[in-house]
Amino acid sequence: MQDVSLALLLAAVIIVIGSLGSILFRKTGIPDMIFLVLLGLLFGPVSGIILLKDIEPLAPYLAVLALIIILLDGGINLNLRQTIRQSPRAIVLAILGFILSVAATAFFARLTLGFSWSEGLLLGSILGGSSSIVVVSLAQKIGVSEGCSTTLVIESAITDILCTIATLTLLGAMVSGFPPIDALALAVGLRFLIGASLGVSLGIVWLGALSRLRNEPYRYMLTLAVLFLGYLASESLGGSGALSVLTFGMILGSEAAIKSLLRRSESPVICDESFRKLEAEIAFLIKTFFFVYLGLMVSFTNILLAFYGLLLSLLLLFAHYMAVGAATLRSPLRREKPMMSVIYSRGLAAAVLAVLPQQYGILNSSAYVSITLTVILVTAIITTIGAYHFSPKRLAPQTTF
Repeated sequence: MQDVSLALLLAAVIIVIGSLGSILFRKTGIPDMIFLVLLGLLFGPVSGIILLKDIEPLAPYLAVLALIIILLDGGINLNLRQTIRQSPRAIVLAILGFILSVAATAFFARLTLGFSWSEGLLLGSILGGSSSIVVVSLAQKIGVSEGCSTTLVIESAITDILCTIATLTLLGAMVSGFPPIDALALAVGLRFLIGASLGVSLGIVWLGALSRLRNEPYRYMLTLAVLFLGYLASESLGGSGALSVLTFGMILGSEAAIKSLLRRSESPVICDESFRKLEAEIAFLIKTFFFVYLGLMVSFTNILLAFYGLLLSLLLLFAHYMAVGAATLRSPLRREKPMMSVIYSRGLAAAVLAVLPQQYGILNSSAYVSITLTVILVTAIITTIGAYHFSPKRLAPQTTF
């Protein structure tokens, strides 16, 4: 009974801190994940109240659940018209930023950590993209143009997928051997195609089904069940489950545009405010507990790895700056280049992927977690300070009445 009481107390504290952190994020732009990771650090390595070995078996389930819920949240909040309009530059930014980040990380790991090239590329793939959680939340609050906001959100979504696919591909290759380049390219292309096609198809079908269930009280829970099955089907067919979830969410979030295209704009709204609020509540709960779990994984055994994580965070900032510079050439977004450059915080995807090398039995697996957690915290701080410094709301002249 005492263990149950302690678990309930800790859960209550985590939810309260998560709520206060979310409020602070809305007011100041400081990512709430910083407080949640520090809370996990306090409960775990510092005080020993929670032992990592007791909850480690939950990692695979919590990681996949967190990824699904957060990508759904990001997809629902994407504007389809703006997404299509901004996709070319967002794709360029995502691919170029990912390549530069992976290359820079691989060289850094090779020179400073003594990693092999494959281990360096694996670390680069884990850290190759910005956090969907931070970008989606921050882009709505920093006062940038809609085009800039949409570009950053699409970039983070694409890099989440690139990181996931590249990491899983490298892990498989490191365990079973590297396939020929043409076979690898074909596998990655099919993974994108299957994932996107299944997500769009399932989203359209489910949007039609929801129109018949619009008066039912459990529409969101049924949607989650369909989404879980869609993720599983995509992975089973060789597609990207993450991309399926994102495109599924984009279809639901673009209900009005799709109905207009099908000339059914007079039909009632399905994904209404109550639906979106419930989705946001579930996303908050999953995200909160996952970042606390990350804090529990922090180790103080190697301070040097934390220092390397700090240096790597600065190197990743430079790589993102170069990618933004190339992607915004001859574009109105050029004037927002400083802001776009500092919105590069690593987060959920990196955290989820960092625990996989240990499950695959890869050498130096503990180093991946330590370095990744340091990069997550440092890049979050840099993003917060940079977003505040370059925010149009802060730079705009104040009117006195």
